[in-house]
Amino acid sequence: MSYRSIFMALFLALNAEAIESETTYENSNFTLSAPLNATEERTLYNTNRFRLTSNFREGNWFATVIGDLKNTIGYDTLNSSSYKALRNQRADTPFYTKTDAADYTEGELFGELYRFYAGYADQKNRLSIGLQKVSMGVGRIWNPTDLFNPKNPLALEPDEVYGVFALSYTYSPSDLSQITAVAAQRADNSIKYAGRAKGYFGFADAAIDVVSGDDASMIGYELEGELFQSGIELRSEGGWFEDKVLKETFFQGLIGADYAFENSFTLAGEWLHSSKTFAKELRSYLSSGTPQNLVSSHDYVGFSGGYEFNALLNGSLTSIINMEDKSYFLSPSIHYSLADDIALGLGSMFYIGKSGSEFGDYGILSI
Repeated sequence: MSYRSIFMALFLALNAEAIESETTYENSNFTLSAPLNATEERTLYNTNRFRLTSNFREGNWFATVIGDLKNTIGYDTLNSSSYKALRNQRADTPFYTKTDAADYTEGELFGELYRFYAGYADQKNRLSIGLQKVSMGVGRIWNPTDLFNPKNPLALEPDEVYGVFALSYTYSPSDLSQITAVAAQRADNSIKYAGRAKGYFGFADAAIDVVSGDDASMIGYELEGELFQSGIELRSEGGWFEDKVLKETFFQGLIGADYAFENSFTLAGEWLHSSKTFAKELRSYLSSGTPQNLVSSHDYVGFSGGYEFNALLNGSLTSIINMEDKSYFLSPSIHYSLADDIALGLGSMFYIGKSGSEFGDYGILSI
C-alpha cells in the first residue's frame, strides 16, 4: 500500500464519526531593509504570511493541516537574483508544496502547504503520515544531526523549515524511553530512512540516531541533562556523516549549555566543531546530502540571550562567531506586546568581518 493510500485511510477514519476540531489564525508581517544582491545598494520591502492551522481529533485519531498565504511587496527585491534563488527552493517531497505566484505591479502572492498529516496516538504508540516535521537533535542554535528539517540559524525565522512527506512511528516502552522509525519519500521518489532510540540513564537523556539515504548517511548521538541539580542544562549532539554526493566523510558535533536566572534573564551557548571544512562553492551546492553541515570553519561559538524587562517588553540577542576568520553574526531584537495576540518587534541582523570572510560580505539586514 502506498503512502498516499495509508494517508487517505487515516483521513477518512477521522471523518467517519463526529470529530473535535480547532482552527487558529496567525499573521506575521516583516518590513525589511536589506542589501540587494550582496551589494551596498539597499532596498526596502515588505513580506506578510497569513497562516491557518486546523487540528482535528476523534479519540486516538488526529490530523493537522497548516497552510500559508504569502505576499511580498518590493519590485527591486522580487527581481533580484537572491530572492529568485530563495523563491525557487522547494521542499524535498514528491509533490510541490507551493503554488505558482500571482504577480502584480509591485509584488507577488502565493500559497504554501506547510504541514498536512494524520495519525493515531495512545500512551505507548504514535503513528503519523503526511507532510510533517521529523525532529532530531537537542541543539538550540545548531542541529547537525537533523538531516530532514535542518534549521538555518542565520535565517530570519530559523524554526520555519520545510516539512517532509514521511511515515513516522514511535513506540514508548516507558515514560522515559522511545524508539522511533521514519521513512520519508523525497522529490526524486527515493526513500530516506531514520531510526532513533532514546532513554534516560540516571544522569541524562541519551539517544542514538541513524539516517540512511541515497545522498547521505549518519550515525549520531544526543545527550541532555542537568548539571548536579544546579539548574544548568548541558547538552551535546553529533554524528559521523557520509555525504555520498560530495564523496566526503566527516564528524560534526556540538556542546552547549543554558541557564535561566531568577531575574528573567536566560542565556544559552553552544560550541560547534567540524572535522572538515568546505569551500564556498561546495557550501552553495544544494544538491549535497548534508547542505547545512558544509561549514567554512572547524569551530564556531554561538550565544543566545533573552531578558524580560516587564510583562509587555522583552529583548533578545543572538551571536555566532567563526573562530577561524573571526567574522561574526549579531542579531539583537526587541518585542513589545500591544495586546494578548499582537506583538511589535524591531531588530537587525549584522554580518561583520573582513572582506572575503564568511560573514564579512553579507551586510546588514534591518527588520
